[in-house]
Amino acid sequence: MPQFTSVSRAARLVGVKRATLQQQIRDGELTTFEGQIDLSELLRVYPQTKVEDSAMIERADHLIEHARSRRGLDQLPDAEVLAMRVTALSHELGTANYWVHRYDILLQQLQDYLRKFATADAGPTRDDIEELRDWLDSNLSNLTRGIDDEGELYATDTLLRVMAAQVHVQPSGHEFLVQGNDNLLDAGLHAGLALDYGCSDGSCGRCRARLTNGTLKLVRRQRYHFSEAERKAGDIILMCCNTAVTDVRLEVTETTDPASIETQRLSTQVAAMERVENDVMLLSLRLVEGARLRFLAGQSAWLVNGDLRACYPIASCPCDEHVLEFHIRMRGDDAFTRQLLEGVELHQTMMIEGPSGDFVVDNDSLRSIVFIAWDIGFAPIKSMIGQALALDTAEALYLFRVHSRGEQPYMHNRGRAWADALDNFHYTHWRAEAPAPSDNNEARVLPAGLLTAIAAPHYDVATLDFYIAAPATELDAIRRHLIARGVPAAQIRGLVSGG
Repeated sequence: MPQFTSVSRAARLVGVKRATLQQQIRDGELTTFEGQIDLSELLRVYPQTKVEDSAMIERADHLIEHARSRRGLDQLPDAEVLAMRVTALSHELGTANYWVHRYDILLQQLQDYLRKFATADAGPTRDDIEELRDWLDSNLSNLTRGIDDEGELYATDTLLRVMAAQVHVQPSGHEFLVQGNDNLLDAGLHAGLALDYGCSDGSCGRCRARLTNGTLKLVRRQRYHFSEAERKAGDIILMCCNTAVTDVRLEVTETTDPASIETQRLSTQVAAMERVENDVMLLSLRLVEGARLRFLAGQSAWLVNGDLRACYPIASCPCDEHVLEFHIRMRGDDAFTRQLLEGVELHQTMMIEGPSGDFVVDNDSLRSIVFIAWDIGFAPIKSMIGQALALDTAEALYLFRVHSRGEQPYMHNRGRAWADALDNFHYTHWRAEAPAPSDNNEARVLPAGLLTAIAAPHYDVATLDFYIAAPATELDAIRRHLIARGVPAAQIRGLVSGG
């Protein structure tokens, strides 16, 4: 009896990116059944898998401590002891399931032997019975010799199922994990999914989904009333009010069209103001009363302060919940930035309206991604990178920062940290003198040199997705250069940003 696991869990088990397994499935190196991978098949492709569960034990530690603090279960043993027990029992269960799997295979083979005897005209001979006995003794002996690598994989997969439930979303095919007491909506947003929602507290009903498989638990009182048809169906739920007890399958509509997100006007408070460059201010706004601004990575929002308003790209990921980040170029001839510099203080109230813009990530693409951020264009690119990391679908991510000031771009250490922490993330910064407005020749040559550097590590740039935030002249030159190199226009998305 095969033991199936999700693509996401399989990637965690063998220590590769989810996109890597998906590419191997497309290339025929791995076979699947209804989107699931057989652990035996996984071990065939990754025979040297080494299972490490220390991180899972730490996660168990956290979950148990959280449960104790919320429920006052003083009778629980020490968190470390309980975590070790959960790990040990999960390993035993996984091992038992694996042996059941092996015995099931053995019984099926035995049935084939007996079926062969039953169809023989003369019946089984003494030699046939001796051969069967020797075969059975040999296979039973192999079963009792201890667990092998495949069995360890079964055991670890069982522990993963205890630590976190897997949610399969249809029709997109996306997956995400629900850990601890997170509700389905929060877990999905943290994973970078563009889910529809409004109130986030069970009042509006916009995060409804259809449960097609699995078990849920109500974690918040639902104030929204379903229609009579929905009540009769019995499988419609609100994601913000439920968590997953087991692995579940949901039918959910995800937002891919920026135009489908209605404009919101929300109140915020200034949470932080930091100069990250002489003329660049990092502004963090905290949404009040637990509100959320629903937007897609790469979109912008209007900041409203008194009679003044200005539109800026959102630099934070939609998965970052209640705090919005903006990178603002401080210009002496701009009334809004002068007011921001001279008259805005911490905790001051500021209104925000949005989202706006269609410079967004294609969440359905599995291609590797190249991000090109020119000076202040890093703001929307930073949001996109956050979502790409949360979704974990791209095989590789490449960030190219182009800066016309100083020896390195602002927030340079953020790019270095991503590259140091992630094997599939590559970071390069490129120093460029800003061309004079009339110097069209330099504006053309500069992107050509940049694109030569970008294309150098790749055999075929046409297989990549490009997201570019740059001034208009440079953006146009980069786009023309990429198309000339064979990149389809649909794989190039750009946003005109200030220098």
